[in-house]
Amino acid sequence: MVDLDLVDFNEWLSGYINFERKPETKMFRLSTMEKLCAALGHPEKESPCFHVAGSKGKGTISADIAGILREAGYTTGVLASPHVLHFVERVGTGDGPFSQEIYDQAFLELKTTVEKLITSGELDEELVSWFELTTAFAMLCFKIAKVDYTIYEVGMGGRLDATNIIMPKACAFGPIELEHTKVLGNTLAEIAAEKAGIIKERVPCISVPQAPEVATVFEKVAADHNAELTFITEKGNYLEQDALVAKLAVQKVLPEISDETCERGISKVSLPGRFEKISGEMGIPYILIDVAHTENSIRQVISRMQQEKISGELLFGCAEDKNVEGMAREILGSGLFSKIYLTRPSDFKESDIDKMQAVFKNQNTPVMADPDYKNFIQKVLHKASQNKTPLIVLGSFYLAGEVKKALAENR
Repeated sequence: MVDLDLVDFNEWLSGYINFERKPETKMFRLSTMEKLCAALGHPEKESPCFHVAGSKGKGTISADIAGILREAGYTTGVLASPHVLHFVERVGTGDGPFSQEIYDQAFLELKTTVEKLITSGELDEELVSWFELTTAFAMLCFKIAKVDYTIYEVGMGGRLDATNIIMPKACAFGPIELEHTKVLGNTLAEIAAEKAGIIKERVPCISVPQAPEVATVFEKVAADHNAELTFITEKGNYLEQDALVAKLAVQKVLPEISDETCERGISKVSLPGRFEKISGEMGIPYILIDVAHTENSIRQVISRMQQEKISGELLFGCAEDKNVEGMAREILGSGLFSKIYLTRPSDFKESDIDKMQAVFKNQNTPVMADPDYKNFIQKVLHKASQNKTPLIVLGSFYLAGEVKKALAENR
């Protein structure tokens, strides 16, 4: 996939990356999205939708829902996050980008409306965030494209996420783990309460199996909203469970869609950075890239690596709000990695390289670290090329994207 010409849009959007703004503005709220959507004519109400939350698997479940719907003959719009390499991975059909004309029209309408609201004082520019504008942009694209169904992947949490102004036909949940603890809470129950915030009155919900404390929270919130809640019980790997959640969510809304149609639709889904094996680059036997960034998802990837007899050197980097101790336990305990390289995943997310070094320190596995991720990634790739060693990349969407950029530069 090549990125479409969204230079002007991304330049405008980058002005709202508000990490450096006043601390009191760094809070989550729905009021900005409510004002935006009202001024835009409520694009979020144009088509029936699905809402997907979780700590991991959201992107796969969203893509599987879209794949099933397309196989059944419907057009789809998908908001996913984050992207690995191209912005249009965030806002598209689920099978590719929209036309340039749709993006251009949505950008013009959004920019004009936002500037008008700020000039009139109805919106405080300091309170408008990059993700809120991206979400509104996606809603406009879906409205202009006149898609039959939309799928919204939650960015963070759920209760106060920018996507949580929609009224879905069904909700879907991937596994809930400790993540974003500075924002969502320090316990699984606290985090589950934020994720469960997408549950709406009488809207059916489908979930993968959850930890008991998570399940308890979900059950209470669902009961409070008279919402039917189904936990899948079938055993299987994480991809199989994601697929089943997607299938059941679609069939709650469209029961006429057969299991066979669901299976065909899911079989056609392909996502960048999900156990993506790249061969033939720089003479490296293969590079395996997976955006796993939680303890459970790392465990699942390692299990699949063991099944497929994959091993090699590891390039790892994660944001500071991730459970690096849990991920390190799974990685070091697997015995699959002959050397470990640690770096920051990007400049976009804060990262604690010293903490990563401390938790990955192991007498049996050599560890090298460098916070200069751009140069370090190139060094690691060239070492793997010289030594003809497979390389595995884990820990972050952003690191996956940086590795792909580095490979492109070396072609």
